[in-house]
Amino acid sequence: MLHKVRPKESTRNLLNPHKGCATFQHFNGDPLYPGTTWSETGPTEFPPRAHPDVTPGYLPTTVAYCRWFWEQFAPAPNRLDWSMVEGALRTARERGQTLQVRLMPHGSHGQPQLPQWYQERYPTLPGTQKTRPFIAAVYDGPEFIEQWGNVIRDFGRRFDGHPDLESVDMAYVGPWGEGAGECSTEAVDTITAIYKEAHPETPRVAMISGYKMTAAVRSGAGWRCDCLGDLGFWQTPGLPLELSWNHHYECYPKEVCECGAQEAWKQGPVVFEACGVPMTWYKRGFDVHFILQQGLKFHGSVLMPKSTALPEGWMDLLAKFCNDLGYRFVFRQFISEGSVASGSALDFQVWVENVGVAPIYRRYPFVIRLTQGGREFLYRSPADIRTWLPDDVWLHESFPLPDFVRPGELTLHAGIVDPSTGKPKVRFAVEETDAEGWVPLGTIQVT
Repeated sequence: MLHKVRPKESTRNLLNPHKGCATFQHFNGDPLYPGTTWSETGPTEFPPRAHPDVTPGYLPTTVAYCRWFWEQFAPAPNRLDWSMVEGALRTARERGQTLQVRLMPHGSHGQPQLPQWYQERYPTLPGTQKTRPFIAAVYDGPEFIEQWGNVIRDFGRRFDGHPDLESVDMAYVGPWGEGAGECSTEAVDTITAIYKEAHPETPRVAMISGYKMTAAVRSGAGWRCDCLGDLGFWQTPGLPLELSWNHHYECYPKEVCECGAQEAWKQGPVVFEACGVPMTWYKRGFDVHFILQQGLKFHGSVLMPKSTALPEGWMDLLAKFCNDLGYRFVFRQFISEGSVASGSALDFQVWVENVGVAPIYRRYPFVIRLTQGGREFLYRSPADIRTWLPDDVWLHESFPLPDFVRPGELTLHAGIVDPSTGKPKVRFAVEETDAEGWVPLGTIQVT
């Protein structure tokens, strides 16, 4: 007789890793920025958390996002100081987060520019793509490619594959590396190849728009946008605000299509930075339902609202959006024989449905856990959960019973575990999940 278990789907918010809301230049429990302000300068000190739980006015989060200017980590030629990155990775782990990183060549007017030693040694020119001038590198010149390439390679040697490193932005042209500058397609291809070679393990994320996005997506990267929610931050002269240029109507759908990035979410994460901050969307009366629908349509995994207070009236909407981002695995069914012979194999079938909008981009083992008489065995499936796109997953596998199994009851559980601890890491969206994160699968008889 077959043994079948069909857990009940849960609609609860799950604080799973690698998805949802992110902090910015801060970590879980840190104070929020005042009002609608924030800092572009990444943290170099990491004080104890101010709040023991979720910071009031924000959402629970498993992701932190930090970005640093070149002059912060390269105080002199051929000297790279990664202590702030090490401190951020350590703090993220302590706060239950992983860390997204962007390294930036320089900022805009009034912010850190190219390192002084770089300006003294190598060609620069006035940047004119912003409303106020900045000092731009010759981004496709051999000097910039060599020096910035050294940064990328050294960072990759030290941190690629680090368990607490969530992703790396491919940022290299213009203020904050967001693309406001000239760079030839040949140079873009060269720099893209450097990022890819330096980060074979850590997901890479390209800034949206132009050939830089096209080249990055072709290389296996995901993408990010820095102005989710822009429905009217700038007014076009002669046009009413609702018909003026904005990112959601004039930029994002166009760039995703023209850069060939419609399927990029299947290979790398799509992440969003709020345009301004959500409180500004709220005060300007933007259509938050449309904004959030666009984010899910793009198969996003992470929203970064800049560690500023979220509108109280939108907290439930934003919490649901962050819960809906990324993957959401529902354990639908387990099937095996109701009894097995001692010394034989357990043949089983599993149906999992990803009801989210994206896959998970980190590989964790899916396991069947056997327990009997105080002893435990974890069968690690060869299934790669990174391939569990939104849709159905069906596994049909078999494995030998461990030697300790004797006639009697054998208790079964399922879970997605941390490979270093064997403990559940990713929770299934089912009601029956126990306190540790295991899904109970009942018992079968061993004869």
